[in-house]
Amino acid sequence: MFTNGGIAVDSWVRVEAHCSIETEVVGDEAQFTFSGRRGGELSLVVTEAGLEKVVEHFQQALAEIRSADVGELGTE
Repeated sequence: MFTNGGIAVDSWVRVEAHCSIETEVVGDEAQFTFSGRRGGELSLVVTEAGLEKVVEHFQQALAEIRSADVGELGTE
């Protein structure tokens, strides 16, 4: 992991139905702010190329989740 002066920071966010997501485009970057009911927030800034990559991975994950949901429904 990359460190800055020996300090490494790792952040994550869990996005659920009630999670607030704010989006703003500034110049050639998209800025997303994820916030919850407890007041914490996490910001994500992506370029156009980065956004294409994120969307590709999100679409793939969504397809996998949905196909797993169908499989689970069929086994009940």
